[in-house]
Amino acid sequence: MSGSGRIALAVSALAAALVLAGCADPTSGLAEPDLARATDAPDAPQLDDLPNEPAHKAAARTIVAGTGECLDSQHPGPVDCAEPHTVEVTKEGTFGGDLAGALTDTPPDDAAVFNQIFPQCRQAAADYLGSDAYDASTLGAWLVWADADDWKAGNRWYRCGVAELDGDGQAQTRSGSVRGALAEDFGDYRLCSTTRPSAELPRPVPCEESHVAEAVGVVGVGAPDSPPPSEREFDAKARNACGTKVTEYVGEERRDVAPSWRWPDEINWRNGFTNITCYAEFQRPTSGSAQNPGSPTSPN
Repeated sequence: MSGSGRIALAVSALAAALVLAGCADPTSGLAEPDLARATDAPDAPQLDDLPNEPAHKAAARTIVAGTGECLDSQHPGPVDCAEPHTVEVTKEGTFGGDLAGALTDTPPDDAAVFNQIFPQCRQAAADYLGSDAYDASTLGAWLVWADADDWKAGNRWYRCGVAELDGDGQAQTRSGSVRGALAEDFGDYRLCSTTRPSAELPRPVPCEESHVAEAVGVVGVGAPDSPPPSEREFDAKARNACGTKVTEYVGEERRDVAPSWRWPDEINWRNGFTNITCYAEFQRPTSGSAQNPGSPTSPN
């Protein structure tokens, strides 16, 4: 894929916790960002028209999709959300402070951007989708910012967004807006997995197809600017909360279902992943939702 811009993923390597066989070793690391190409507007203003730009910068501007608009993975310009796209913008922003790098031609370090901006994107995604439990869905927060050429031209934009993610955490091409989608019908986007979250990262599959786990909700455990819990604390919090959520989801009578969960590593915690995600795991593969008709329609 061409270009040198940044797209950050909402799904990355998360630490694993096992219910059935003890605790797994945590995995760490943020998934490599995808690339987006920033394209200058055809009629860029002149330097004299941009009094706030550093004098040594070029004056080119970039057309970037705004809140409620969509973009694709190759170009930040707006795309009609009814047409194929990869990201729907939830928040517009401009880098300031240390991240602005007014006297440098180099964009800020990826880790610094994730740490300072991605928690905002996580909150924007929750507000936009209508549920702060979206980690239990196939939708995830996303972050795009000016590439190296665009940065050198003096542009400092970034955009938070949401994307529908595949099993590798990559944004899938889709059509139609997801604004408020999880408030309307969470089941349409619920994360079902062909792998067991108690053993490895979930691999999404439509719930109508054969799967061995369904996400049933999330448990908030803190804020990214606070110290992350220990593995013991994560485990203790998840055991009771996820057990309750699974029972509420499948009912009291299911004996072929066990709760499992996943929690974030320290890097992802700092980037805003402060939820435990709870799953119902089945002894045998199943098709269709296992949700009890009397359970809440939206997880929490």
